[in-house]
Amino acid sequence: MKSFLTSVKSFISNHFLRFTQRDTLLILDRFHWKDKICGHHLFLLDVKRKKLKQLHVPKVTDSDMGFKMVCSCNGLLCVIHYSLDQNSTIFLWNPTTTQTMRIMEPENALLPYKVPPHCLLGFYLNTSDSDYQVVRLHSFRDTNNACFGDYFTKICSVRVEKYSLRRGSWREIKYSNNQCVTVNGCLFWTENSVTLEETLFWVAMEVNDKFSNEMIISFNTHNNVISKIELPPLVKDCNEVHKKLAVYKDSVAVIICSETETMAQCLDLWGFYDKYEGVECWCKLHTIGMFSRLERPVGVLKNEILISTDRVIHSVGGTIALLPEDDLGAEFSYNVFNYVENFRTSYGGNLDVEEADPLERKGVSLHDLFFSSVNI
Repeated sequence: MKSFLTSVKSFISNHFLRFTQRDTLLILDRFHWKDKICGHHLFLLDVKRKKLKQLHVPKVTDSDMGFKMVCSCNGLLCVIHYSLDQNSTIFLWNPTTTQTMRIMEPENALLPYKVPPHCLLGFYLNTSDSDYQVVRLHSFRDTNNACFGDYFTKICSVRVEKYSLRRGSWREIKYSNNQCVTVNGCLFWTENSVTLEETLFWVAMEVNDKFSNEMIISFNTHNNVISKIELPPLVKDCNEVHKKLAVYKDSVAVIICSETETMAQCLDLWGFYDKYEGVECWCKLHTIGMFSRLERPVGVLKNEILISTDRVIHSVGGTIALLPEDDLGAEFSYNVFNYVENFRTSYGGNLDVEEADPLERKGVSLHDLFFSSVNI
């Protein structure tokens, strides 16, 4: 047994050495629309070679109403597959091996709104517990009687559920009254999310029958602390038209695209830093502009801001990728995720999992297959 574990650790070490030598890969999540026609596609981008490869999201329910990318972690993508009925589901997908695994819902779910935009969703590796986990944040007034009519008009508490791949079950995180975070009405997920040192960040909006307010919600997975962060101030005499969360130089950041009265646009990069004796605040780091209305913020790659048009994604340093030309002229939006290919289809080289098969087979779980690659 000892020799087996030694060989497994040797295999894993070599596996991760190959990770460090691979080219930079990104997942591009593209949504575009024109008139009443819309489309949604995923692409794998090899940054060095400037090559795009379309990824076909697996259909894991009988009713296909589209998908939402949540996160990328160690070669696994967390995805929402939407459905008209109650079969909308969260699943994990390895595009390299085509393996998938559905995250089953608990029978006593806190709310009927199990998927975004009615909740915030995250996926990460909990290194202290050696476990992949899905996090879901809801806002509601009453655990047992969540009424949609009251939901928009009352002060609501933010509640947290965690799903453990190791245990295969959900649990609710309990908070005392003085730890509870509240929002004014319903909490909606409005933009992208990022993960920084196992803290999850979302752009979200609290909405009630009188007003709406957009903010950043953070969740520290170590101590389960929820925080509300106000967005940076608007530029004077400009309208905000786009924004993206990002990670810049090991800090959470937001890229805000503003438009002047003359329709010219500029990008401001704001970083959230601890600068005043423990008080965190937004600091404007860069401004790029003015440029065409056709350009949108995408994210940050190697501390350079990525911008897209309908034809190309580029940074200050040059072109990152040429985009498909089948929908030129359509409105569009991109999210970007870091990605590493994970070719592991066996545990220690002994138990094989065939391509396109579910991960739950022969007693081998997705956690066994993929966590073995980080538990060195």
